[in-house]
Amino acid sequence: MERIKQKVDRLIEDMGSADPFFICEKMGIIVLDQDLPDSINGFTITMDGIRFIVLNKNLDYYCRKITAAHELGHIILHGSTNTIKLSLNTEFCISKYEREADCFAAHLLLAAELQELQFMESVTCDDISRITHMPKSMIESAFFD
Repeated sequence: MERIKQKVDRLIEDMGSADPFFICEKMGIIVLDQDLPDSINGFTITMDGIRFIVLNKNLDYYCRKITAAHELGHIILHGSTNTIKLSLNTEFCISKYEREADCFAAHLLLAAELQELQFMESVTCDDISRITHMPKSMIESAFFD
């Protein structure tokens, strides 16, 4: 996961921001809010060379930002890999890709907060989750695995 942290650090430095929406805009990734089933927070798609992140329009502020960062992670880390096609047509396990995208999102969204949190003596995964509204599983995969 150190490789992912380094990619995130480099991205933040290049873009001058850790905001996933700002980064998407600078990279030419179009973010769309659509009416999706409740079970789908978002996904990425590329059409005619244009990359899109599609978000469920019913997400609250925190879930929208977390999902955008997660989907941006897929774009940055996995390029043109079609995980839907992989999962439907092969034996390939896509959970690794999901963990990596979660790790990417956690590092991206916690970049500024980490400086403050590192000075706390005994910060736990639960503390970080409560402060940031990020799912505990996402934080665990990035920092406690």
